[in-house]
Amino acid sequence: MRKLSLITIAFILISIISYGFFMLVLKNLSYYLSLLEERVEIVAFINDTLNNEQKSELIKIIENIDYIDKIKYTSKEQALEELKKNQDFSKQIKILAENPLPATIDIYLRKKDPETIKSVAEQIKPLYGIEEIYYTSIEAENLLAINKNFKNFSNWASWIFFLFYIISLIAVSMTSNGKNVIYGLIDGAIGGGIGFYILYLINKHLFVHNFNNQLFFSKSEIILISVILLIVGMIVRIPKNVLEKKEIIEQ
Repeated sequence: MRKLSLITIAFILISIISYGFFMLVLKNLSYYLSLLEERVEIVAFINDTLNNEQKSELIKIIENIDYIDKIKYTSKEQALEELKKNQDFSKQIKILAENPLPATIDIYLRKKDPETIKSVAEQIKPLYGIEEIYYTSIEAENLLAINKNFKNFSNWASWIFFLFYIISLIAVSMTSNGKNVIYGLIDGAIGGGIGFYILYLINKHLFVHNFNNQLFFSKSEIILISVILLIVGMIVRIPKNVLEKKEIIEQ
């Protein structure tokens, strides 16, 4: 009985640590990808030939595009003054006879997913007076590819882990000599408790300490995983009970 309990607890412990660590990595990667999306904005460089009236008209057109939250216009003069504040460029700017910087429009979106960013940028790009379009932080197309690859990896990795877990569970349950499923509940609680504590320490010393990230499992996730672990503990104890009942019926 004690040997089976140790095997069950060890199985649950290893399972929750490996799967939990995997989920924490995915959570953190997803979090940092969302940060990249939040930092993305569109910068439109304006042609120097436009007069003030044409610039005002251009700004109005951009403001009426769907998903635009706000825009910020920066004139050539304002851009130059901002650059002068940078000590690395202030001396070089004084040498120039003319202001080489273009006027810009910073465009912030209400919806910042890669598809929307690309769609809005494509609408702005052909407008009269737009010299060039730039995606800050990371181009929307690259971010879209990263998100797609990340989701594919997450899905495949989750299925592989799930299949491995089921096979391992069957292997452990077939060697079971348990006599009471109540012991399985106890094994599940012990293995789950120790596993969650180890995951908490891993999260604290790895992700929080090194990446200043406070992400951990939500209460609903902890409850769901705990219920699953208790069920697993019971399943490991079931085979012997089933076999004993079958033998009694046959006799």
